[in-house]
Amino acid sequence: MPVTGGRTGRGLAVFCVLAICGVALGAQASDNSASLDLYVFNQEDHGGSDFQNEDLLYYGSRVSAKLKVSNVLTIRPQASVSQLEAGGKTHVPSTITNATTTSASQRASGNAGGKSSFMPITTSLGFDIVPRNTKWTISPGLFFSYQDNYVSRGIDFGLSTELFNGNSIPSLNYGFRWDTLSALSVGASGAFGGGGGEEEEEEEDEDEGGGGAPGKTSFTRFTHNLQLGFTQIVNPWLRLNASFQYTRQDGMLGAPNAVVTIYNERTPVLFASEELPNYRNRFQFNVRAKFTPWRGWAFGADHSFYMDDWGIENFAIEPNFEGTFGFDFAHWRIWYRLSVQSGTPYQRAKPQNEYRFQTDDADLADFSTHRGGALFFFEIAHWGKLRWNIRVSLFGSYRSDDIGGYGATLGTEFTW
Repeated sequence: MPVTGGRTGRGLAVFCVLAICGVALGAQASDNSASLDLYVFNQEDHGGSDFQNEDLLYYGSRVSAKLKVSNVLTIRPQASVSQLEAGGKTHVPSTITNATTTSASQRASGNAGGKSSFMPITTSLGFDIVPRNTKWTISPGLFFSYQDNYVSRGIDFGLSTELFNGNSIPSLNYGFRWDTLSALSVGASGAFGGGGGEEEEEEEDEDEGGGGAPGKTSFTRFTHNLQLGFTQIVNPWLRLNASFQYTRQDGMLGAPNAVVTIYNERTPVLFASEELPNYRNRFQFNVRAKFTPWRGWAFGADHSFYMDDWGIENFAIEPNFEGTFGFDFAHWRIWYRLSVQSGTPYQRAKPQNEYRFQTDDADLADFSTHRGGALFFFEIAHWGKLRWNIRVSLFGSYRSDDIGGYGATLGTEFTW
């Protein structure tokens, strides 16, 4: 998740996954592919936190490929370049006594009244290795992402096999991320292992919060993610999938420039630094069913349940439908997702005092979300094994705290 002036990354990440990664609709099974996607997403904040603006404009491009080098090795490179315009002018009341004089207000400049621009650049390189005379697939990978105040480096590992003539597919995936977050600019040294930023201080004690000491500009975050999955093909018409995911995070788990507004009754009077625990355990369960009664047509339902030790719980359900326009070369998919979240007690409405753990992050509050969209896939032409496809998607969301957004993608793909 990019750490921008406002809190804009979580919903954006969801849309990137739904709009760009769900591109297999109607695609032919192939050994090789190369694709280009253009995407845009606009988020509007008419609610959320009173003094943190989550307006967002995000657009960019993504290129990816799958290249089968041999019967043993397949390479999957991917890269994206984006522009992120986050936040906007927000009124800061004169009743806030430290609005211009404290380090907290300086850290709030991106949240309370500032607009920030970033250019995230993300690359990854994955490999699929199928040892001879086996049904196993081993999938190591490398990951790197950079923007002005947030750098992420990582490794990935996947393992899967086919049982009972391919009808049962168990899988295991593990990912590790080492992130550097900064209230200023990370810089080249921070991107390649240094702390970055203009000032450095010793790390806080383990039992302290993750908000950071005044003057400290560079922080780290470590994330371990383990996912166990199982896919079962019940019959030619029905496919089931279930997965369990555990994530452990340590380090700076907020944003270096985030603040909390303290009130006297209903009057905002003070900016205080955000403080969150410096560790987090997260659990998620997913169940998916897909029923295909006729060729080219399918009905599906996805369910997920999330919980963590910050007290957040989230339940979601997503029905989806796929079909054709009467031709094998033109397909569509529509989906709707409803999620309901119970937020963390660290997020309080109009707090009267400072607490050991406190946040104004609207993404950690109570809310429900409606998301939906449509994806259209067209096979334009084919020459022997070479096929040319185009896909278009439109999607949108609305949250009960009046944060909403809409976007689109346009992609083209060659497979052979």
